[in-house]
Amino acid sequence: MYRVGIIGCGRIASAMEDQPGVARPATIAGAFAALPDAQLVAACNRGEEKLRAFGQRWNVSALYRDYREMLDKERLDIVCVATHPPLHPEMAVAAAQAGAKGIFCEKPMALSLGECDAMLDACERSGTKLLVNCSRRWSGQYRAVQDLIESGALGPLLHVVAHCQGCKPFPEWVADTEGPLLHDAVHTFDTLRIFAGEVTSVLGTATRRMRREFRVEDTSYSLLRFESGADGVVISDELTEYERWDVEFQCEKGVIRMGTNAGLWRSRPQAFEKGWWWELTPGPLPDPAWPETPILRAARDLIESIEQGRQPRCTGRDGRAAVEVIAAIYESERRGNAWVHLPLGIQESPLEVLRREGKL
Repeated sequence: MYRVGIIGCGRIASAMEDQPGVARPATIAGAFAALPDAQLVAACNRGEEKLRAFGQRWNVSALYRDYREMLDKERLDIVCVATHPPLHPEMAVAAAQAGAKGIFCEKPMALSLGECDAMLDACERSGTKLLVNCSRRWSGQYRAVQDLIESGALGPLLHVVAHCQGCKPFPEWVADTEGPLLHDAVHTFDTLRIFAGEVTSVLGTATRRMRREFRVEDTSYSLLRFESGADGVVISDELTEYERWDVEFQCEKGVIRMGTNAGLWRSRPQAFEKGWWWELTPGPLPDPAWPETPILRAARDLIESIEQGRQPRCTGRDGRAAVEVIAAIYESERRGNAWVHLPLGIQESPLEVLRREGKL
């Protein structure tokens, strides 16, 4: 039985489990509670109210205000880090040093590549498996779409076009440290890597266009080139009243859109001038590759990676790669919107550099 402890008792850790209309389990606590070989034994939160509510909701009596005390006393096999991103590095490093076999870390992994590297180094030294919760990795629907594209039935993937707009704010959002890019579009860039492969270069913007009360960008546009030969366009902002998150995969013989207004369109010859003109006709998306919720699959994946001596579907290096793309967008803005080639040799947060140089 794996002893599981959670640091941070907020939205993704627990509160979303009771949100109407969501597929369950929907939270980290819900996922591990649903596994027969895992037991929630401890939780830590700075605020007393959420901590007590968590303990009551999940029948956990070992409740802490200091995560280091929890790590010292509870002999945890798996530590889940579900706090604000600036705290991820120190908590993940401490969990690895305390002997955790696995760490379930919320996205974004960290705010800088230097912090990501510190987490990776600590986990490699201790032999700890590090999973970053970029949830599309464990979606049965996304996996089915990936299989369809990789089958070649739609021809090669040519372009990806994505929107990440209005996906917050909610009260827990801390606008000083993570704007739309790090808070939400980190999912976008990880998803693009799943389908199109490694990013080789980025041209982007990161500006405060309207929301001057933010200390982060409210708008970003980016162009991406991939090692596979595909290219991409991403619009990310916190300007719209509505929420929109989607990724469109444009192939030679069809289009698939995931997220908002999801669908599949295949190329078919037009009756008029047949053989010269083709049009897109709608069809059904493929059935999901599995029925379980992504977060349940992720929790199980972490346990199986520990037992089988393999890496989970979204590793620490995957989490770092998504942060690197975002860092390259900030660096492109700093360089006057020039193309930035990866790998990026900047360890500190480019967002902080932009602020320091008065460019955001």
